[in-house]
Amino acid sequence: MEKTLNAEEMPLHKVFSDDFLFTIPSVQRPYSWTPEEAGELLDDLFDYIEHQSIKEANIAKVKEPYFLGSIVLVKKAEAYYEVLDGQQRLTTLTILLAVLRDYLGGEYANSIKNMLARQGNFLLQTKDRYRIELRKRDQSFFQKYIQEDGATIKLKQDTEVKTDSQKYIRDNAIYFIDQLNEADSDVVKTLPGIIYGLCYLVIVSTPSFDSAFRIFTVLNDRGLDLMPSDIIKARAIGDVSDEEQNDYTAKWEEAEVALGRERFNKLFEHIRMIIQKRKGSRNIKDEYNLIFSQLNGKEFIDDYLIPYSEIYLKLVDYQTFYQNDPKMIKMLSLMNQIDNADWLTVAMYYTYHIGEQFEEFLLRLETFAATSMILRRNFNWRMSKYSQVLKEMEIGVDVFSERSTLELSNEERIDVISQLNGDVYISLKDTAKRYILLRLDSLLTKGQPYYNHSVITVEHVLPQKPNEGSEWLKVFDKTEDCVHKLGNLVLLTRQKNSKAKNFDFEKKKASYFQASSGVTSFALTSQVIQMNEWTPEVVKKRQHQLLQLLVDTWGLVEKVSPSVLADENYYIETITGLKAVGYPTDSGFLVEKGGIVSSEFSNSVKSGTVNLRDELIDKQILVRHGEFLTFTQDYEFSSPSAASSLVFGRSSNGLTSWKLANGKTLKEVQEK
Repeated sequence: MEKTLNAEEMPLHKVFSDDFLFTIPSVQRPYSWTPEEAGELLDDLFDYIEHQSIKEANIAKVKEPYFLGSIVLVKKAEAYYEVLDGQQRLTTLTILLAVLRDYLGGEYANSIKNMLARQGNFLLQTKDRYRIELRKRDQSFFQKYIQEDGATIKLKQDTEVKTDSQKYIRDNAIYFIDQLNEADSDVVKTLPGIIYGLCYLVIVSTPSFDSAFRIFTVLNDRGLDLMPSDIIKARAIGDVSDEEQNDYTAKWEEAEVALGRERFNKLFEHIRMIIQKRKGSRNIKDEYNLIFSQLNGKEFIDDYLIPYSEIYLKLVDYQTFYQNDPKMIKMLSLMNQIDNADWLTVAMYYTYHIGEQFEEFLLRLETFAATSMILRRNFNWRMSKYSQVLKEMEIGVDVFSERSTLELSNEERIDVISQLNGDVYISLKDTAKRYILLRLDSLLTKGQPYYNHSVITVEHVLPQKPNEGSEWLKVFDKTEDCVHKLGNLVLLTRQKNSKAKNFDFEKKKASYFQASSGVTSFALTSQVIQMNEWTPEVVKKRQHQLLQLLVDTWGLVEKVSPSVLADENYYIETITGLKAVGYPTDSGFLVEKGGIVSSEFSNSVKSGTVNLRDELIDKQILVRHGEFLTFTQDYEFSSPSAASSLVFGRSSNGLTSWKLANGKTLKEVQEK
């Protein structure tokens, strides 16, 4: 078998010798070590000198070397290597050596120069060449201020830089100079010999990029980890012809710089979803290998990376791009408060392929994303739904039509209203209840364009635990009926003194709900401050008003009976899958369309219920779905018990089986 892998431990004077000439390929990430990482390296070397009691005179006698880890190289030709892993250390060591060269001068400088550059040989027809060349964007700066003799002396804090990498190069060199100025002169003179003969690296080299990458993934890297974008870049740029690689590398890096490294990396999961229109696997490298079996690098960069990076930037940096459009800022600031960013993929695709009525589309998408959060939809569910939306848009399904997956079902509308009518504060996650209140606040004000507070808390007006003898207990007979309702909640921009939470209403308004300036940040809270009293009737009225705002905004009553908004909606829901919604009528009990009922009857069920079931099946008011029967339209029963018996497929007392969202039975409500 041909040997494709070589690994060897060697001192740095061997690494920085004519055996190795390093280049940082254009597909690599930029130099990213800050003075913090560079300082850690220098501190380790100083500690090593102190711990080993090393002096310049006894370096040759030291038996314990200093290990710098491993680097991974792709061999391109004799002595020419591309650096897959190790750029940060090799570059930082070069900066440190250059600083020592210019700082110490004389014989030190002559020896160090040989580690930084290969001298040309007339007989071998070789030219002078620096041991390491960075990416083209940074190499001229690196040569001018680091590699050339005396270069580091020219560096100042205000030396002009054009990239983050150049800034780090400048700052690290100045940091090293400052540290050498503070260090003992004998230690400084010892340092070049330590680096030259006692610092070791393990050099792992292979002629194959794929092989080198596999090695990289199992080795401990002291520098910054490769991100998925780095791997994808290597694959995409490697697909481009040599003549165009520089142009496409520039395109790639401009997009990366515009977004910033972290956001740029997140972009690729959105692009993957747009291309594949399905939930991805954990291995994004394998996913992109599959993508590149269908697309070449140029197509990927031109048709996906560039346009979608621009769209993504607009959606996440919306305050800049929509600074003259308060409506868009308000909507996008709200959507960025949703507890996941999965909606961004759909918004990006719509913008690129459709674009028209974007504000209306965002409202529809926000409705879907917000109600999904309220209904606690998980990641797999969201991926399934958003994948379907992408597929529908691709084949031309109107996203505003009832055919779209973005359309809420009748059952979902009912469930959302039930959640909003319930004890929101304790039944929903913090992110969901905070979002609901922010959404309401946005509907109550025209003057506040966006929400960018670092802390936003949900607070009660009527306290959760009023003090004994307080006015609250005189006004509210049953605090549990109101305390966690939407109508009793407000927003604040910071946590307040916990004792103040229990103040009586007037004192709480003045000291708890108002900011130090006397003006609250939220219209929702200002609305409460303007109230003269806080009673059960006030909470109930406010509950209805706020609920109605969300119902109208999210279109929750387009296909739902208006009675759903009342307090008389009753539910049956079991772990076996039975689920029905209904309410009392003047002549009986109505079960709404969409109810899921048993298809089997027990021996205890009355014959009249069996006959009614068969009649409803014949009329297709009940249709079979799997192991259950489903109501295709509203149906009014003669009594609550007749309705619940048919739902359960057994004899049932409807007065105790039908319950409100808060758990109270129909019997308890009627007795009250």
